[in-house]
Amino acid sequence: MNRNYSAALDLSGREAAFALLDGETVIASEVRPMRGRESAQLAGWVAAELEKTGAALGDVKRWTVGSGPGSFTGMRLAAALVNGWTYGKTGIKTRCVPTAAALAANLGEAANEGDRIAALFDGRNKELIFFELKISGGEAVPTGKEEVLNAEQAATFFAEYECEHLIALEAEQSALALLLPEKILAQLEAFGSIKPEALAQARTKPFDGNLADLVYIRPAVFTKPE
Repeated sequence: MNRNYSAALDLSGREAAFALLDGETVIASEVRPMRGRESAQLAGWVAAELEKTGAALGDVKRWTVGSGPGSFTGMRLAAALVNGWTYGKTGIKTRCVPTAAALAANLGEAANEGDRIAALFDGRNKELIFFELKISGGEAVPTGKEEVLNAEQAATFFAEYECEHLIALEAEQSALALLLPEKILAQLEAFGSIKPEALAQARTKPFDGNLADLVYIRPAVFTKPE
């Protein structure tokens, strides 16, 4: 039987996420805790999830890696695995899609065309990462607006900023609470995990073969050359 498999893999935060699709049909969508040394289990976990569906690694013709914002080590590992699995193979396409878009997918029908979404992440070191998306063509697309903010900067920034949705991960809510003004914190919608299938389903990002297009939780990432 001819299958049209695509897959997504994300290890940008405290959890690993994997999705497998046959055309538009979601066959698997799994998220599990995976931090530090546990990340050595990533390849084996993906293999086990594929085996559950009856699919083999070679059956996947399109791979999407979650590009963050997130952990340097986790995202590099996910990208390196996919690169290794696909290197030298013909007929296989790869790309990166922001993990923030898979977080925004939790909004579902609550997000309307044209809505702006502010995805907030724990940037460590008493900072947060602000990553803006906009609903375009039914999916969350990055606007290119990204900021690294400490508590003082966040107060100034959000005093002037407006959007339809403020979102975050539940596991990072307590860290964000130390950095956000109370009014903004009250508007925050927190979700248990991302929807990894949204990475594979993204239509606006081409399969460009660039698995190094990652957004690290490091202020230097956002520094533009003069």
